[in-house]
Amino acid sequence: MKFIKSILLGFCFCLLNAINAQSYVDLARFHYTTTAQNEFDSIGGSTRIEEFGADITLPIKLNDNNAFLTGLYLEQIKTKLHPLANSTTISTINFKIGFNRTHSKKWNGTYMLLPKISSDFKDLTGKDFQTGGLILMKYKKNETFKYHMGVYLNNDLHGPLISPLLGFYYKSSDDKLEANFTLPIWADVNYKLMNWLTIGANFTAITRTYNLGNDNVYLVKKTNEIFGYLQFTIKKSFILQAKTGYSLGRSYEIYNNNDNVDFDVYGITSGDNRILLNPTFKDGIVFKMRLIYRFHIEK
Repeated sequence: MKFIKSILLGFCFCLLNAINAQSYVDLARFHYTTTAQNEFDSIGGSTRIEEFGADITLPIKLNDNNAFLTGLYLEQIKTKLHPLANSTTISTINFKIGFNRTHSKKWNGTYMLLPKISSDFKDLTGKDFQTGGLILMKYKKNETFKYHMGVYLNNDLHGPLISPLLGFYYKSSDDKLEANFTLPIWADVNYKLMNWLTIGANFTAITRTYNLGNDNVYLVKKTNEIFGYLQFTIKKSFILQAKTGYSLGRSYEIYNNNDNVDFDVYGITSGDNRILLNPTFKDGIVFKMRLIYRFHIEK
């Protein structure tokens, strides 16, 4: 056990530089999401969205300034794309491969390659595979406040997706208030009420595309979700989050494979003359549970 803990500690110390120098690292996150019945916006009928996911991270220290980063993100979503159709299941297997480098006492960089399979996993072809990448630079202002900036790119099925990233990380000196912003895709603020109970609010913005192989079409998932949550520390390393939120601007849109845009700067598209092939559904309530394995760094 001491040997395993030493390995984990080495992994986590190198990863801390990659994620805003927090006093912990989440090595594994598992989530389950479901919605109330969502009505289609232009036709009768409704559907639920049910989602399972896992996010695993494994850093490997190379030397004092460099670390190899690897991991895996898995996702499965089940919903109806038309009120008269059967439920469709779409999935993502996203590999994380990259490295983190400490450039100086103030500057740190994370560089990731993010290849993935994103489809209904029927008759896999080249269209089921996508390649993305992430560059994120961090600047340490002091022990409690850090800036970060970067860019995310992916060759989505509707065209190249580009997202500039800008944010900060802050934790109060009493370790009760924590804020982590990476806009436009993520924001989280939480406050520790007791050692075992934390209250928080969270925002996520997601754009992903999936190949629907049998139909020669692709699906674009877009959603902006705002959550309030309670976080329970079951044991020091195991955390449970119960989240209730609302989806804003949610859509699951189907287009022909040859119908594309010039590029998408996270929601702002150029050359978008596509013809929508399905009715989409309205915004609504979202329920989410997350189980987190969190490794704490002893200082």
